[in-house]
Amino acid sequence: MIGGAGGLVGWLLVNAEHTESLREIQRPQLTVDILNEGETPEPNSSALPQKAETADHGAAPADGTDGHGQPAEGHGATAEAADGTPAKEGQGDGPARPAAPADGVTLTPIDPALMEVRDDLRLPIVAVDGRQPWSTYARPFNVDDTRPWVAVMVTNLGLNQRETDAAIQLLPGAVSLSFSPYAEDLDTWLEAARAAGHEVFMDLPLEPLDFPRDDPGPSTLLTTLSTADNLNRLEWVLGQSPGFVGVSTWMGSQFTTVEDAMMPVLEGLKERGVMLVDSRGSSRSIATELASSIQLPRAFSNRFLDATPSISSVDRALADLETVAQEQRVALGIARSLPVSIDRIQRWTGTLERKGVVLAPVSALADRQRLR
Repeated sequence: MIGGAGGLVGWLLVNAEHTESLREIQRPQLTVDILNEGETPEPNSSALPQKAETADHGAAPADGTDGHGQPAEGHGATAEAADGTPAKEGQGDGPARPAAPADGVTLTPIDPALMEVRDDLRLPIVAVDGRQPWSTYARPFNVDDTRPWVAVMVTNLGLNQRETDAAIQLLPGAVSLSFSPYAEDLDTWLEAARAAGHEVFMDLPLEPLDFPRDDPGPSTLLTTLSTADNLNRLEWVLGQSPGFVGVSTWMGSQFTTVEDAMMPVLEGLKERGVMLVDSRGSSRSIATELASSIQLPRAFSNRFLDATPSISSVDRALADLETVAQEQRVALGIARSLPVSIDRIQRWTGTLERKGVVLAPVSALADRQRLR
C-alpha cells in the first residue's frame, strides 16, 4: 500500500503541469457566428460532445505544444492500467452503430485474401494477384480533379467514445481517421468509420525524445530495442484489426530520426502493402525520405492543425493548409481528436467547394507531396 501510494504521488508530481494544460483545453467553448440576412445558422460548438477528463503521460506547456509550435507529444497519450495497457477513456456503452455514408461513397469490404491470421493477429498482406491493402481499402477519389487537394487526418481515435463518435458521424467521409491500437472495441470502431465512408489508419507508437517521460504505451517501438523486437511490436500493431490503409506515426520525434531503427520498419510496411503517414513530430524526421527511397507509398503532415487547441488557432491553421494546397496543389493537415478540432474541421470543410478546393482522402496524396 505504501509503495502504491508513493507511485501515485510521483505520477501526480510528474504529470501535474500536463494535467492542468489538458483541463484548459477541455473547458467548454461556445461559438457564436454572425449570420448574413437570410442565412441558416449551423449548430454551434456546444452541440459537440465534450471530452472526458483524462490522465496523460508527461508534462507540456500550457498551450499544448512542445515549445516549438508542435503539439506536445505526450498530449493525448493515455494512462496505463494495472496490467500495463493504456486505460480507455469515456468508452461508455461502446461505439455507435455504423452510419451509412452521407455522400454515398462506399469502401471495399474486408478481403480475406489481404489478411494473414496468426495466433490472435490479423495481419495485412499483399494478395497473390498483387492487390495491396493500402490501395484496396482506400476511399475512392477522382485523381483527375484539377482543383487543389487538401486532406485531413484525425488521430488517436478509439480511446474516447464521445470524441470518436463525433469524428465518425460529424466529419465528411473524405476526412481520414487514425485509431489507437490500444482502443477497446477496435473492430467495431473501424467498421463504423468505414461504414460512414472514412478510410482508416492505425496509430504507430514510436519513441519520442523524452521517453519514458512521454510514453506512447507498452508496444512502442524504441531505438534501444533490437530490430527483431521492434518488428514484433510492429506486427502487434498491424494485427489488431483489418481494413486499414496504413499507419500514422504517433509521437516518434526520436525514432523517426534514426535510420537504422526506421528503415526495417518501413521495409516491413512495404512488405505488407500498407502506406506510411509521417506526422513529422520532429522537423528532423527522415521517415518520408526513407519511405520514398524504397518506393513505400507515403504522405506527410504539412500542418498540425491544433498545436494550440483554440478556435482561432485551429481556424488559422486550416487557412494556412488551404494556402499550401493552392501553392503546391496538395496538402495534408493532422489534428488530434479534440472537440474544438472536430468542430472547426466540420465547419471548414463545408466552405471548400465554393473556394475551388477539393477535400481528398489521405490515400490520394500518396507520393504526390514535394519532398523537402
